[in-house]
Amino acid sequence: MKQGKLVKNKLTVLMLALSASLPLSAYAEKMDFKACVNAALLENPEMSVSDARIKQAQGALSKAESSRLPQVTLSVTGSNSDNALNVFGMKLQQRQASLSDFGFDSATSSAFGSGDYSYQPDKLNHPDAHTDFDTRIEILVPVWNGGKIGSYEDQAQSMIEAAQKGDLAVQQFLTFNVYQAYEAVHAARSYITVAKQAKETADSYVKTTHNLVEQGVVVRSEFLSAKVNQSSAEVALLKAQGQEQIAINTLKMLMSVDASADVDVANRVDLELPVDNAEELMSLALNNNYQLAAKRDEATSTAFAIKAAEAAYYPSFNVMLRQDWNDESLALNNGSYTIAGVVSWKITDFGVTSSSVDMAKASAAQKKSAVKSQENKLRLDVLSTWTKLQIATKQVGSSVLAVQQAGEAQKLIMKRYKNGVSTITEVLAGETQLDKARADLVSARYDVNVLKAKLLLLTGRMDIQRI
Repeated sequence: MKQGKLVKNKLTVLMLALSASLPLSAYAEKMDFKACVNAALLENPEMSVSDARIKQAQGALSKAESSRLPQVTLSVTGSNSDNALNVFGMKLQQRQASLSDFGFDSATSSAFGSGDYSYQPDKLNHPDAHTDFDTRIEILVPVWNGGKIGSYEDQAQSMIEAAQKGDLAVQQFLTFNVYQAYEAVHAARSYITVAKQAKETADSYVKTTHNLVEQGVVVRSEFLSAKVNQSSAEVALLKAQGQEQIAINTLKMLMSVDASADVDVANRVDLELPVDNAEELMSLALNNNYQLAAKRDEATSTAFAIKAAEAAYYPSFNVMLRQDWNDESLALNNGSYTIAGVVSWKITDFGVTSSSVDMAKASAAQKKSAVKSQENKLRLDVLSTWTKLQIATKQVGSSVLAVQQAGEAQKLIMKRYKNGVSTITEVLAGETQLDKARADLVSARYDVNVLKAKLLLLTGRMDIQRI
């Protein structure tokens, strides 16, 4: 029994020791590229901004469409006045006017009887204060407004389309940034592998030169050179590890993940271009780039803004329906209705409308120029990215050969060094060249993948469903 317990305790200690020796990434949540993109699209604040733009444009369309519907207004106006005209009008609206309100009394009768038409009835000219509550429901039905509402609807619809394409552009831009960070993690780990190889080799050189110094084969300065090289290799490893952490932190930021969370990436993702020449890529970009498409829709919307401004040149026609209730207290008594058709045509506003039209036209010209500018920028981006990709692709092939050549050369140098023909300086120079070739290969492969991703972004194909 005791022996079984002892074995169990030993196993527990062994498991704890193994867990302490494992790297942090062994416990981190592994996320593949698709999961990283989905997290970014779900949590990144840029998507919230994009969603707000769409809702804003949809609200503008709803506002324009609602302008076609009747406007219903309920109002209650309470007033008290001793103004002769107001008091007389209140009593008429309350349907309680009497002859006495006109000043008819015994004195008025005497004045009429004597033919005194200059007599001024005191009751008519100086009435007592009177109170009136006017409860009103008014319906204004727009019939024709020069096409302004239709222009607003068309403008809002164009802005919705622009916002939706802008949303897709943001999604693809986030996908590109996630890919860049995701690939940077793998590139940093490749650098770490290179740096570890360099450090192991540097450690080996230190041991070898130390033994040779002890044997009196080489001088102590060569041992010190090996130590300096070992220190440089350690620093290079630390830098590579720092690059890995920066790349992971960038990925966390894009996914809006807490900085303290343990996140790790799964396998690398290699990208393929839809076509293999600059002309076709440029054509795809001009036809499918969502950022450019959004700007085109914005430019289209300005044409409708011009029409909306020009609507003020034309007459408008509205129908008004009104129901009033007038009483000395708040009540629905003494009702009356009014139906009216109103035609309004502004003959002149001394340049206000024409200035509004000029402003709308200037804004339209600005948007059209912005589209042309974006097209030119897109062409340049495609051409420059394509050129860089060709260089980076050739660099990969060159770096592969350079690694092979540097590796073979280093083997020969080491043989010569062990035979006392070569110096440690030559050995370290050869090793530096080999490390550089390996690092250049890692960098070139990273550049190729990121440049492909950028071309996919420019051509509107940086979509997780297509990758």
